[in-house]
Amino acid sequence: MRHFVTTLALPIVLAACASSPEVETEPTAEVPEAVETAVAPEPAAGPAKQLPDNSSLPSILVTPAQNGKGISELQVVQNNPMARAMMEAVNEYLTKKLYDVKSLEGDANLNSVVQMQNDIAETDEDLSYLASLALGADVYIKFSGNVKPGAISVDLNAYESSTARLLGSESAIDDDCGGNDQTTIAECLHKAARRAMPQLEKKIKAYWQKDLEQGVQYKVIMNIKGEFDEEEIEDLHDDIATGLKKAFKRVNVNVMTAKTIDAIIYADGNEFPDSQSVYSAIRGMLKGKGQTKKINLTRKLILMDIE
Repeated sequence: MRHFVTTLALPIVLAACASSPEVETEPTAEVPEAVETAVAPEPAAGPAKQLPDNSSLPSILVTPAQNGKGISELQVVQNNPMARAMMEAVNEYLTKKLYDVKSLEGDANLNSVVQMQNDIAETDEDLSYLASLALGADVYIKFSGNVKPGAISVDLNAYESSTARLLGSESAIDDDCGGNDQTTIAECLHKAARRAMPQLEKKIKAYWQKDLEQGVQYKVIMNIKGEFDEEEIEDLHDDIATGLKKAFKRVNVNVMTAKTIDAIIYADGNEFPDSQSVYSAIRGMLKGKGQTKKINLTRKLILMDIE
Protein backbone atom coordinates (compact mmCIF):
# COMPACT_ATOMS: atom_id res chain seq x y z
CA MET A 1 0.00 0.00 0.00
CA ARG A 2 1.29 3.31 -0.97
CA HIS A 3 0.54 6.13 1.38
CA PHE A 4 1.20 9.75 0.91
CA VAL A 5 0.16 12.82 2.75
CA THR A 6 0.22 16.15 1.04
CA THR A 7 -0.81 18.78 4.08
CA LEU A 8 -12.95 31.87 -12.62
CA ALA A 9 -23.22 45.36 -37.78
CA LEU A 10 -25.74 47.73 -36.84
CA PRO A 11 -27.93 47.64 -39.87
CA ILE A 12 -27.18 50.79 -41.74
CA VAL A 13 -30.36 52.06 -43.31
CA LEU A 14 -29.48 53.53 -46.65
CA ALA A 15 -31.97 55.79 -48.24
CA ALA A 16 -31.88 54.72 -51.83
CA CYS A 17 -33.02 57.38 -54.14
CA ALA A 18 -34.18 56.22 -57.51
CA SER A 19 -33.77 58.74 -60.29
CA SER A 20 -37.12 60.27 -61.20
CA PRO A 21 -38.24 60.84 -64.78
CA GLU A 22 -38.57 64.45 -65.95
CA VAL A 23 -42.12 65.81 -65.63
CA GLU A 24 -43.41 68.86 -67.47
CA THR A 25 -44.82 71.53 -65.19
CA GLU A 26 -46.52 74.84 -65.67
CA PRO A 27 -44.12 77.80 -65.48
CA THR A 28 -46.01 79.22 -62.53
CA ALA A 29 -46.11 75.98 -60.53
CA GLU A 30 -44.11 75.90 -57.30
CA VAL A 31 -41.43 73.29 -57.01
CA PRO A 32 -42.24 71.14 -53.96
CA GLU A 33 -39.63 70.94 -51.22
CA ALA A 34 -37.62 67.78 -51.03
CA VAL A 35 -39.04 65.31 -48.57
CA GLU A 36 -36.51 64.04 -45.98
CA THR A 37 -36.16 60.32 -45.93
CA ALA A 38 -36.90 58.97 -42.46
CA VAL A 39 -34.03 57.00 -40.96
CA ALA A 40 -34.93 54.08 -38.75
CA PRO A 41 -33.82 54.72 -35.15
CA GLU A 42 -30.95 52.63 -33.84
CA PRO A 43 -32.10 49.89 -31.49
CA ALA A 44 -31.88 50.91 -27.86
CA ALA A 45 -28.91 49.47 -26.08
CA GLY A 46 -29.87 46.80 -23.56
CA PRO A 47 -28.87 47.01 -19.91
CA ALA A 48 -25.15 46.54 -19.29
CA LYS A 49 -24.28 43.01 -18.34
CA GLN A 50 -23.25 42.98 -14.71
CA LEU A 51 -20.33 40.91 -13.54
CA PRO A 52 -21.06 38.33 -10.83
CA ASP A 53 -20.50 39.69 -7.33
CA ASN A 54 -18.26 37.57 -5.12
CA SER A 55 -17.69 40.21 -2.44
CA SER A 56 -19.76 38.24 0.08
CA LEU A 57 -17.59 35.12 -0.30
CA PRO A 58 -14.37 34.41 1.60
CA SER A 59 -10.98 34.29 -0.10
CA ILE A 60 -9.60 30.76 0.07
CA LEU A 61 -6.15 29.17 -0.12
CA VAL A 62 -5.76 25.44 -0.89
CA THR A 63 -2.64 23.81 0.55
CA PRO A 64 -1.27 20.32 1.27
CA ALA A 65 -1.43 18.97 4.80
CA GLN A 66 1.86 19.25 6.66
CA ASN A 67 4.34 16.77 5.22
CA GLY A 68 7.27 16.87 7.63
CA LYS A 69 9.75 19.57 8.55
CA GLY A 70 12.03 21.01 5.93
CA ILE A 71 9.49 20.56 3.12
CA SER A 72 7.30 23.51 2.26
CA GLU A 73 3.76 23.21 0.97
CA LEU A 74 4.89 24.77 -2.30
CA GLN A 75 7.61 22.13 -2.74
CA VAL A 76 5.06 19.36 -2.16
CA VAL A 77 2.78 20.67 -4.90
CA GLN A 78 5.63 21.27 -7.31
CA ASN A 79 7.16 17.81 -6.88
CA ASN A 80 4.17 15.53 -6.31
CA PRO A 81 1.73 15.17 -9.26
CA MET A 82 -0.89 13.54 -7.03
CA ALA A 83 -0.81 16.50 -4.65
CA ARG A 84 -1.13 18.85 -7.61
CA ALA A 85 -4.12 16.88 -8.93
CA MET A 86 -5.99 17.32 -5.63
CA MET A 87 -5.11 20.99 -5.33
CA GLU A 88 -6.21 21.70 -8.89
CA ALA A 89 -9.50 19.86 -8.34
CA VAL A 90 -10.39 21.99 -5.31
CA ASN A 91 -9.19 25.20 -6.97
CA GLU A 92 -11.27 24.47 -10.08
CA TYR A 93 -14.39 23.87 -7.97
CA LEU A 94 -13.92 27.10 -6.02
CA THR A 95 -13.14 29.17 -9.10
CA LYS A 96 -16.33 28.02 -10.83
CA LYS A 97 -18.23 29.05 -7.68
CA LEU A 98 -16.68 32.56 -8.00
CA TYR A 99 -14.48 32.40 -4.90
CA ASP A 100 -11.32 34.48 -4.80
CA VAL A 101 -8.79 31.63 -4.84
CA LYS A 102 -5.29 32.43 -3.58
CA SER A 103 -2.38 30.49 -5.04
CA LEU A 104 0.65 29.08 -3.25
CA GLU A 105 2.54 29.75 -6.47
CA GLY A 106 1.27 33.29 -6.78
CA ASP A 107 3.83 35.02 -4.55
CA ALA A 108 7.54 34.49 -5.03
CA ASN A 109 8.24 35.98 -1.58
CA LEU A 110 5.81 33.75 0.31
CA ASN A 111 8.39 31.56 2.05
CA SER A 112 10.46 34.50 3.27
CA VAL A 113 7.37 36.30 4.56
CA VAL A 114 6.15 33.23 6.45
CA GLN A 115 9.60 32.57 7.92
CA MET A 116 9.87 36.15 9.13
CA GLN A 117 6.48 35.92 10.82
CA ASN A 118 7.40 32.61 12.41
CA ASP A 119 10.67 33.99 13.75
CA ILE A 120 8.86 36.88 15.39
CA ALA A 121 6.15 34.68 16.90
CA GLU A 122 8.89 32.30 18.13
CA THR A 123 6.76 29.21 17.55
CA ASP A 124 7.34 25.87 15.89
CA GLU A 125 3.78 25.32 14.72
CA ASP A 126 2.21 24.47 11.40
CA LEU A 127 2.74 27.48 9.14
CA SER A 128 -0.30 26.92 6.90
CA TYR A 129 -2.34 29.64 8.59
CA LEU A 130 0.55 32.09 8.26
CA ALA A 131 0.84 31.29 4.56
CA SER A 132 -2.87 31.93 4.10
CA LEU A 133 -2.65 35.22 5.97
CA ALA A 134 0.41 36.27 4.00
CA LEU A 135 -1.57 35.69 0.80
CA GLY A 136 -4.68 37.44 2.11
CA ALA A 137 -6.95 34.39 2.48
CA ASP A 138 -9.86 34.30 4.92
CA VAL A 139 -10.01 30.49 4.90
CA TYR A 140 -7.55 27.77 3.96
CA ILE A 141 -8.28 24.18 2.95
CA LYS A 142 -5.73 21.45 3.70
CA PHE A 143 -5.89 18.25 1.69
CA SER A 144 -4.36 14.79 2.03
CA GLY A 145 -4.81 11.49 0.26
CA ASN A 146 -4.31 7.77 0.74
CA VAL A 147 -3.63 5.38 -2.12
CA LYS A 148 -3.83 1.60 -2.27
CA PRO A 149 -4.35 -0.74 -5.24
CA GLY A 150 -7.71 -0.01 -6.83
CA ALA A 151 -8.89 2.46 -4.19
CA ILE A 152 -8.06 5.95 -3.01
CA SER A 153 -9.38 8.36 -0.41
CA VAL A 154 -9.17 12.12 -0.03
CA ASP A 155 -9.55 14.19 3.16
CA LEU A 156 -10.28 17.93 3.12
CA ASN A 157 -10.19 20.19 6.18
CA ALA A 158 -11.15 23.88 6.19
CA TYR A 159 -9.71 26.35 8.73
CA GLU A 160 -10.17 29.98 9.65
CA SER A 161 -6.97 31.77 8.66
CA SER A 162 -6.63 34.22 11.52
CA THR A 163 -7.12 31.64 14.29
CA ALA A 164 -6.44 28.27 12.57
CA ARG A 165 -9.84 27.14 13.92
CA LEU A 166 -11.25 24.04 12.21
CA LEU A 167 -14.44 24.91 10.30
CA GLY A 168 -15.28 21.55 8.82
CA SER A 169 -13.99 18.31 7.29
CA GLU A 170 -15.10 16.11 4.42
CA SER A 171 -13.81 12.89 2.86
CA ALA A 172 -14.40 11.04 -0.39
CA ILE A 173 -13.49 7.49 -1.40
CA ASP A 174 -13.05 5.99 -4.84
CA ASP A 175 -12.91 2.17 -4.56
CA ASP A 176 -13.03 1.61 -8.30
CA CYS A 177 -10.05 3.61 -9.49
CA GLY A 178 -9.35 1.19 -12.32
CA GLY A 179 -5.58 1.47 -12.57
CA ASN A 180 -2.36 1.71 -10.65
CA ASP A 181 -0.37 3.98 -12.94
CA GLN A 182 0.37 7.48 -11.73
CA THR A 183 -1.82 9.19 -14.31
CA THR A 184 -4.90 7.12 -13.44
CA ILE A 185 -4.39 7.58 -9.70
CA ALA A 186 -4.02 11.35 -10.15
CA GLU A 187 -7.30 11.43 -12.12
CA CYS A 188 -9.08 9.45 -9.38
CA LEU A 189 -7.75 11.80 -6.70
CA HIS A 190 -8.93 14.77 -8.76
CA LYS A 191 -12.47 13.34 -9.01
CA ALA A 192 -12.64 12.39 -5.32
CA ALA A 193 -11.52 15.85 -4.21
CA ARG A 194 -14.23 17.47 -6.30
CA ARG A 195 -16.87 15.12 -4.85
CA ALA A 196 -15.91 16.13 -1.32
CA MET A 197 -16.17 19.87 -1.95
CA PRO A 198 -19.96 20.59 -2.02
CA GLN A 199 -20.52 19.55 1.60
CA LEU A 200 -17.35 21.29 2.77
CA GLU A 201 -18.42 24.45 0.96
CA LYS A 202 -21.70 24.48 2.91
CA LYS A 203 -19.79 24.43 6.20
CA ILE A 204 -17.47 27.22 5.06
CA LYS A 205 -20.41 29.41 3.99
CA ALA A 206 -22.25 28.85 7.27
CA TYR A 207 -19.17 29.97 9.22
CA TRP A 208 -18.53 32.93 6.96
CA GLN A 209 -22.01 34.41 7.16
CA LYS A 210 -22.07 34.13 10.92
CA ASP A 211 -18.57 35.52 11.34
CA LEU A 212 -19.25 38.60 9.20
CA GLU A 213 -21.77 39.73 11.80
CA GLN A 214 -18.92 40.18 14.29
CA GLY A 215 -16.78 42.29 11.95
CA VAL A 216 -13.87 41.86 9.55
CA GLN A 217 -11.03 39.84 11.07
CA TYR A 218 -7.38 40.89 11.11
CA LYS A 219 -4.42 39.22 12.75
CA VAL A 220 -2.04 41.70 14.38
CA ILE A 221 1.48 40.70 15.42
CA MET A 222 3.46 43.35 17.30
CA ASN A 223 7.16 42.78 17.86
CA ILE A 224 8.37 44.79 20.88
CA LYS A 225 11.94 45.79 20.08
CA GLY A 226 12.52 48.91 22.15
CA GLU A 227 14.38 49.11 25.45
CA PHE A 228 11.57 48.89 27.99
CA ASP A 229 11.87 47.91 31.62
CA GLU A 230 9.33 45.59 33.25
CA GLU A 231 7.03 48.36 34.42
CA GLU A 232 7.10 50.05 31.02
CA ILE A 233 6.24 46.74 29.36
CA GLU A 234 3.25 46.34 31.71
CA ASP A 235 2.08 49.87 30.91
CA LEU A 236 2.51 49.23 27.19
CA HIS A 237 0.48 46.04 27.42
CA ASP A 238 -2.31 47.85 29.24
CA ASP A 239 -2.33 50.74 26.77
CA ILE A 240 -2.45 48.44 23.76
CA ALA A 241 -5.18 46.19 25.18
CA THR A 242 -7.33 49.16 26.21
CA GLY A 243 -6.78 51.00 22.92
CA LEU A 244 -7.65 47.99 20.78
CA LYS A 245 -10.86 47.33 22.71
CA LYS A 246 -11.96 50.95 22.31
CA ALA A 247 -11.21 51.12 18.59
CA PHE A 248 -12.58 47.80 17.39
CA LYS A 249 -15.70 45.69 17.81
CA ARG A 250 -13.94 42.75 19.43
CA VAL A 251 -10.37 41.78 20.40
CA ASN A 252 -8.91 38.35 21.21
CA VAL A 253 -5.34 38.40 22.53
CA ASN A 254 -3.55 35.12 21.77
CA VAL A 255 -0.06 35.95 23.08
CA MET A 256 1.26 38.83 25.17
CA THR A 257 4.92 38.66 26.24
CA ALA A 258 7.77 41.09 26.76
CA LYS A 259 8.69 40.57 23.12
CA THR A 260 5.44 39.82 21.26
CA ILE A 261 1.76 40.68 21.18
CA ASP A 262 -0.38 38.46 18.96
CA ALA A 263 -4.05 39.42 18.68
CA ILE A 264 -7.14 38.94 16.50
CA ILE A 265 -9.26 42.03 16.04
CA TYR A 266 -12.75 42.35 14.57
CA ALA A 267 -13.14 45.70 12.82
CA ASP A 268 -16.22 47.52 11.57
CA GLY A 269 -15.92 47.18 7.79
CA ASN A 270 -17.53 50.57 7.21
CA GLU A 271 -15.12 52.40 9.49
CA PHE A 272 -12.05 50.32 8.61
CA PRO A 273 -12.26 49.22 4.96
CA ASP A 274 -8.79 47.62 4.79
CA SER A 275 -5.71 46.62 6.77
CA GLN A 276 -4.00 49.97 6.17
CA SER A 277 -6.81 51.81 7.94
CA VAL A 278 -6.56 49.35 10.85
CA TYR A 279 -2.80 49.84 11.06
CA SER A 280 -3.23 53.63 10.99
CA ALA A 281 -5.65 53.44 13.94
CA ILE A 282 -3.21 51.30 15.96
CA ARG A 283 -0.32 53.59 15.06
CA GLY A 284 -2.33 56.61 16.17
CA MET A 285 -3.21 55.15 19.55
CA LEU A 286 0.47 54.33 20.23
CA LYS A 287 1.77 57.83 19.58
CA GLY A 288 3.66 59.05 22.62
CA LYS A 289 4.02 55.50 23.93
CA GLY A 290 6.44 54.08 21.36
CA GLN A 291 7.60 54.34 17.78
CA THR A 292 5.80 52.04 15.35
CA LYS A 293 7.19 50.55 12.16
CA LYS A 294 5.22 48.67 9.53
CA ILE A 295 6.97 45.41 8.62
CA ASN A 296 4.40 43.66 6.45
CA LEU A 297 0.82 44.42 5.54
CA THR A 298 -1.49 42.06 3.66
CA ARG A 299 -5.24 41.88 3.30
CA LYS A 300 -5.62 39.97 6.60
CA LEU A 301 -2.31 40.43 8.41
CA ILE A 302 -0.63 43.36 10.13
CA LEU A 303 2.97 42.79 11.18
CA MET A 304 4.66 45.68 12.98
CA ASP A 305 7.47 46.68 15.33
CA ILE A 306 7.17 48.82 18.45
CA GLU A 307 10.36 50.60 19.56
